[in-house]
Amino acid sequence: MVFFLLEMIIKYIDRIIKVGAACSLLGTFILVLLVLVIVIYPVQKNCSNDRQDCEYISSAPSILKTVVSPHILVTSLLTIAGGILIFRFGTWYKLKRPNL
Repeated sequence: MVFFLLEMIIKYIDRIIKVGAACSLLGTFILVLLVLVIVIYPVQKNCSNDRQDCEYISSAPSILKTVVSPHILVTSLLTIAGGILIFRFGTWYKLKRPNL
């Protein structure tokens, strides 16, 4: 099983490098979208009387409100990091094996 996986990596190393680059680009696109939504539609702070219970609400339309979330930020950063990891591994492996 491991030998088969390594053989596939050797055979498709250029595609693996391109997948890593595309994955990183997708994460960057999500991050830019998040920043644009936050800049265009600012987040409003609603506090109750005691000033300790505050709620942050985006003024974006309902479709874009789903973008303004800490989960989207984490997903974006992990996608960028994963893409860079795949890209770097692919280029390292390709340079390590000069006959590919």
